[in-house]
Amino acid sequence: MKLLVVRHAEAVERAPAIAEEDRWLTPRGRASFATSVRVIARRRMSLDLIVTSPLVRAVQTAELLAAGLDYDGELAVSRELAPGFDREGLARLLAGRPGASHVAIVGHEPDVGRVVADLLGRPEAVPLRKGMAVALELDPATGTARLRWVVHRGEKTRTLP
Repeated sequence: MKLLVVRHAEAVERAPAIAEEDRWLTPRGRASFATSVRVIARRRMSLDLIVTSPLVRAVQTAELLAAGLDYDGELAVSRELAPGFDREGLARLLAGRPGASHVAIVGHEPDVGRVVADLLGRPEAVPLRKGMAVALELDPATGTARLRWVVHRGEKTRTLP
């Protein structure tokens, strides 16, 4: 299975007048992630499914990903990807979509960084920057993964921070 793990793009700062779940992407966050999506598209990344956290900034990031990849499938919103997401949540999410072999998930730090680290067998969380996308080859039988590539701010690499 191919799994693209995305941390939402840059959102407006926390403020007393804005509920945490309602924070939206900044223009800079949108532009930066759109640049990254163009790089992802050049990798000929095709997706069967995009699943996002229900928080506004994650949904907006998922919408940018879908638009940039000309994705016309389901953009699913799942509470599993809300803050508190973990490897077991990923397993439940994927088990509910047995036909999907190319999946993107959009979530939040530190959760997505911990899940990536767990899948790669790393002892410490991998800090994913805002708008970072990590492509993994996931072995569902073992629950482990191999790093394929990373994209952040339009730059592709084969290493994680």
